[in-house]
Amino acid sequence: MNKQNLLRRIDAIDQLLQDMRTEVLADGSAEEEIVQVTGQGAWRRQMIAELYPHIEHLRGVLALLDLTAEHAPEPVLYEEVKRRSGLTDRQQRNDHAALTRTATAVFGRRTWPVAWQQASDGAMRYWMPVRMAAWWRELRKGS
Repeated sequence: MNKQNLLRRIDAIDQLLQDMRTEVLADGSAEEEIVQVTGQGAWRRQMIAELYPHIEHLRGVLALLDLTAEHAPEPVLYEEVKRRSGLTDRQQRNDHAALTRTATAVFGRRTWPVAWQQASDGAMRYWMPVRMAAWWRELRKGS
C-alpha cells in the first residue's frame, strides 16, 4: 500500500472515530447531531432534508451521494460516480456545479455533504462520514 492510500485510510478511520465520538456525546436528539465534513464544515441531519428537494432531479448528484454513502467512510473515484450516473463527463461536472450553487442558495455558504480531494494523479476522490451516510440512506429510503 502506498503512502497516499495509507494516509487516506488513516483519515477515513479518524473520521469514523470522530463520528463515533459525536454519537456518544449526543444528547439523544438526532436533529441536533452534528457531523463535521472534512473541508466542508458542520452538517446536521436537517440540512440533508432541506437540500434534498433541490437536488433530487440531479442524477449526477444522487449518484455521488448514493455511492459515497454506500462506501462510507472509504473514498470513491469520480469515474465510479460518473459510471453510476450514466452521465457524460460534462453533465456530471455540471451536476456537481449545480450542487455547489444549490447548497450556497439554501445554506448561504459553499458546502457539500461529502468531502473531496484531488490526488496527485489528478483523480478526484469523494467520501462521506459514516453518520452522514446513515442519514442519507434513511432519507433516500423514505423518498
